[in-house]
Amino acid sequence: MQPYFYSVSEFIAMGTHGVFVWSCWAITVGMILIFIWYSRKQRHALIKELTIQQARQAQRNATTSKSMDL
Repeated sequence: MQPYFYSVSEFIAMGTHGVFVWSCWAITVGMILIFIWYSRKQRHALIKELTIQQARQAQRNATTSKSMDL
């Protein structure tokens, strides 16, 4: 069994297809990282929004129960 590539430079060049192959890999990895970053950003924004919404609801409930006690 013989190796397909005999050196690292041959592996990187992949004949004449290295530029295409590695640019596709870079674009794919870049898009995955952007998707992860965007998803985390959206998640944090949603958690912040829900926290604010819960605080407002708690404040409304406290105000309503005070007016009922009078």
